Amino acid sequence: MVDFTLTEKDRHILGIQLEDEQTVLKYARYYDQHHDELQPEELPEAAGRPNPYELAHSEEGTSGAVLTEALLHFHTPDVRMRITRSGLGDKIVNYGGTAQQKARWGHKTLSIAITEPGAGSDPMMITGKARYDAATDEWILNGEKIYCSQFGMADGAVVMLRGEPDANNIRPFLSFVVEKGTKGLQVLGQVDKMGCRNWDTADFVLQDCRVPAINKLDVDFGGALQVFNGTRPMVAAMGMKYARSIMEVVLAKLAEQGQDIDYGTNTHGRSAVQEKLLGMEAEYEAAKLVVLHSKWTEQNQGNASKATMKEAAEAKAIGGRASRRISQEALALLGPSALAEENFPEKWFRDARIFDIFEGPGDICRLIVARHILGYSKRELS
Repeated sequence: MVDFTLTEKDRHILGIQLEDEQTVLKYARYYDQHHDELQPEELPEAAGRPNPYELAHSEEGTSGAVLTEALLHFHTPDVRMRITRSGLGDKIVNYGGTAQQKARWGHKTLSIAITEPGAGSDPMMITGKARYDAATDEWILNGEKIYCSQFGMADGAVVMLRGEPDANNIRPFLSFVVEKGTKGLQVLGQVDKMGCRNWDTADFVLQDCRVPAINKLDVDFGGALQVFNGTRPMVAAMGMKYARSIMEVVLAKLAEQGQDIDYGTNTHGRSAVQEKLLGMEAEYEAAKLVVLHSKWTEQNQGNASKATMKEAAEAKAIGGRASRRISQEALALLGPSALAEENFPEKWFRDARIFDIFEGPGDICRLIVARHILGYSKRELS
């Protein structure tokens, strides 16, 4: 039976998270305006306080819903009480690496580098190249990677490139661990962004970058992307919280004007604004259930499993779309005052937009869902 009920320990952990949220909110505008200054790995107020994410992962009596619920109550995911030293790249190493590779890099923080200037939403358009040099038993890597989350604070990245053409003139996808400090790796620095400005997002270039043969992971393209099955619902939850935050400001403004929504009356008993808010709330609640169901499926069928790919894509497509639409409509209802920097809605509106794009744009996720439902391959439906 599908059950999203929070346990007593879940509620305790969520309470800690909500207290942390009030502290973190004080820093949100500063780092939005000083986005070239990455926040410290731990804010001063974190000293002596329990880490809700560690509690959720380590304590017995917690459910799979608590982490998602925490993100649904998180105003500022680009600024956090503590920065978790874990990236998608190290998850790939621990998922598909050899024992030697796991021992060497499994404990390090590795970003994942897929996106290129000419290959944003379609990884099939990757042009970065990898060539094997038998004389030195090394791979020579060339290419440019952009929008790499957590690369600024990471030890390196798992980089996806194209190998040399095979007998059928097909260039395979190859994955490599590239550590910072490797000759030929040039870090270009942080990316200036519209929203989530303090989110660690960096670019780099590989120019005849040589790595030993052991740095090549025996993980195909599909296997590497399975790590997104666990993160897409969480990303959707973060975006939805921004949308919910703006919507709560609208509800508070209505309450100040004596226009509390009467949920018991019919359409004729409510104003057009109230009707629109009800529609936004309904979209939020529906998307929330899809996200929670995805995490429940993951908990019961295993993380990074092909069995959860459809559910993860559904959560990202529906949650990302809800984040974008609700935040935009709520901002419109607030009017010109919402655009002033002394108010948070304008920041939350900018922040929410990316959650319908990164870690799989909505259109790509809808393609994934369609392929699973119809039984089509990527070649048949793209």
